[in-house]
Amino acid sequence: MHAWTATLLTLRTQRHMPAIWETTVAVRTPDIEKLAARSRWLLWLVVVVIALQFTPLLVGEGFGFNSMWIALAAMAVHLVMSVVLIVGVVLLLVAQGNHILMVIACGILMVAPCGNLLVLLLVNMSVTRTLRRAGLRVGLLGVDPKEVERIINPGLCSSCGYDLTGNTSGVCPECGKEL
Repeated sequence: MHAWTATLLTLRTQRHMPAIWETTVAVRTPDIEKLAARSRWLLWLVVVVIALQFTPLLVGEGFGFNSMWIALAAMAVHLVMSVVLIVGVVLLLVAQGNHILMVIACGILMVAPCGNLLVLLLVNMSVTRTLRRAGLRVGLLGVDPKEVERIINPGLCSSCGYDLTGNTSGVCPECGKEL
């Protein structure tokens, strides 16, 4: 037997090095607070991008601007918003705890003409599922920050944020809301 094989067996028997089948893989759990905030931010950003698509039609030449300048400004704003959307999707995927290769692939797909819509839909579905599993109600524009606070700090009053630890009356002593 070689010296390095004997050392390896000695280390394994002394529990310095676990066998391959004994190792555990660290699974990142999503940060629900960041995930909810970034999801809400990204959904509002999508609404703004959609609204900006109609800006050249609404402004037109009624304000005395040349239509070429309006088109150039709209293109510049659209480019900036596209970059911000890519960053938003990447941050959302990181907050969800996805693998770095998945984050990079989605970031690259966001540049493709129809890939960005597909990535936005799939990421939104995945994040919504994750937030619902955490017990949050997800609406059209994400999760209400008060709802996130209720899940993260269940011992606080949902109305005023008063610490209800040890309260057995069923009423918040600070604001009078029934629990």
